[in-house]
Amino acid sequence: MATKANEKQRLTLLFLQKKEREEKEFSDFQLAKASTYPLGASLRAKLSRNEFGEFIIKQPNGLFKAQHTLGLNLNEYALKVSSKYRHANPVKHSTSNSSLKLSDTLVDKSVQAVLAAIEIYNKPDFGYREETFSILLINAWEILLKAKVVRNGLENMESLYIPDKNTIGNFVKSRSGNYRTITIGKAINLVALDETLKANLFVLVELRDNAIHFRNESPILNTKLLEVGTASLLSYLEMCKEWFKKDLSKYNFYIMPMSFFHPHELQSYSVNNDSIQNQNLLRYIGNKEKKFPHDPLSQHSVSLRLETKFVKSKMQIDPDDPDAISVIIEEEDIFTKTYTWACKENLVPELKKRYNDFKVNPHFWSLLKELKENPKFCRVRYLNTKTKKGSKQEWYNPNIVHEIDRHYTKK
Repeated sequence: MATKANEKQRLTLLFLQKKEREEKEFSDFQLAKASTYPLGASLRAKLSRNEFGEFIIKQPNGLFKAQHTLGLNLNEYALKVSSKYRHANPVKHSTSNSSLKLSDTLVDKSVQAVLAAIEIYNKPDFGYREETFSILLINAWEILLKAKVVRNGLENMESLYIPDKNTIGNFVKSRSGNYRTITIGKAINLVALDETLKANLFVLVELRDNAIHFRNESPILNTKLLEVGTASLLSYLEMCKEWFKKDLSKYNFYIMPMSFFHPHELQSYSVNNDSIQNQNLLRYIGNKEKKFPHDPLSQHSVSLRLETKFVKSKMQIDPDDPDAISVIIEEEDIFTKTYTWACKENLVPELKKRYNDFKVNPHFWSLLKELKENPKFCRVRYLNTKTKKGSKQEWYNPNIVHEIDRHYTKK
């Protein structure tokens, strides 16, 4: 039975997420004010008994820091601060952040693997391109998933070991005597993942296995790898941000579509020319794509089809700016393709369909006020686009739902 959250827990989680996002310390007085827990014996006793679990760490200066709250929903938080969960998973806090957590080390290693995959794919002439890309990308995912398992296990390395069925309390060892860690398949099942993302990862594993144990010599198969890999990279960015507050926007996470270089290879190509192994793999991918069709409102896709064509640029240099070169982007394009939702007509109805516990109340308006300050989610359209005066309306990017997902329970 799921642990039911109360109002104080909801307010506490919102406060902790805000402080973790801002990377700011806070006092017990601030926590009491935000959570409505009485400051006296009640709140201070909770802090001394670690009743906030892994989510609050006391600093040497007497203040506190929040951790591991981003991407956490209210029910998960309520479970992890419940007495039953805390007794089964005791927390030993450190007052120092000098040592890097195991999960953070694994995340850094994973990011390096995914950057290597992109670099290899984007090389102008590399004979083992697709195979190497799939191997490195699935390796990056495996390490990221293991980092999440370790984080959920309160940084305990043993959470990655394979239990020895023959000896209670022991773990399986490799030929060299080291402990063996769980497979990517096991890690996928241990971490709560969107079903579409699971399908994408299992397709990627099949592509990797086919590359390692056989070969991927097929233009069609290489195209599917590009599509599956592109979808997987977008999901990777989202999960790094959601699980570990890792912003990878400083990196160029784009891979060049190979059709830009040799579109002729797919013309008049018959899949029947492929080996039986490749045909089976293509059939498997097709079944996954059919079972999990693309949903524009979802963070994840099994594959994303890329189209490459030459079009006239809609980005122009402004010749009338005397001080600097500036860029003009046609505003009509922004509001017909990206910011397409009005609040009452589109956003609110979609949220009602998406969540079990959604209500148009002060909590929602407060959340929306915070989110629409981010230009990625909301833009204002003026009737007079030149003067930016007069009548105006706010328009929302449908991707705003992925941020709102953190505050409500999806159906």
